[in-house]
Amino acid sequence: MIADPTDRTGPAAPPTSPVRPARIDPLPLEQWTPELRGLLAGSAKDGPGRVNLFGTLAHHPELARAWLSLARVLTHDGTLTARRRELVVLRTAHRRRGSFVYERHGAVAAGAGLDSREVAATALPLDAHPWPEDELALLEASDALAAGDPLPQPLWDRLAAELRSDQLIELLVLAGQCATMCATLDALRTPPDGGRTSPGRDPR
Repeated sequence: MIADPTDRTGPAAPPTSPVRPARIDPLPLEQWTPELRGLLAGSAKDGPGRVNLFGTLAHHPELARAWLSLARVLTHDGTLTARRRELVVLRTAHRRRGSFVYERHGAVAAGAGLDSREVAATALPLDAHPWPEDELALLEASDALAAGDPLPQPLWDRLAAELRSDQLIELLVLAGQCATMCATLDALRTPPDGGRTSPGRDPR
């Protein structure tokens, strides 16, 4: 089903993650590879909430290296502004009901220039906040991509009027990377840092 680009409603904001046993527990720091420990130390400026994420990826060091390398490019070497990046991440996480990602990025969004009202508005119908046209186009694109729908040509034209070719490609990869992380962490029931984990794998 193709999303109606004029429909600016959305599902309820992702709830705070319920306490559920992790299906694969994050590895403790002492079991990480030296490279992964170095990546955690080197990403301190990305804010809190990364330990259980890294600890989960530590089960697959090669995948962790590739995944975190892509994340580093999108976060630190990307062509989108930090504000635009965080809007896409927050809206995608909201639409994918990715509470882990939404809560972590909501906590650090101020550093990208988003105030608390704007962060909250990323989980509201899009007409509930006076978004400028360029940001509204980004949020509408995030909705369509999170739903797996094609981008309507009029929406693409609005994006192309504001973004260069490299930024348009980055937007699509960013939304896809965020959606994949939301799905992965939700399926694994990865808890936020400080959350409880189970003694082992959940049998269900």
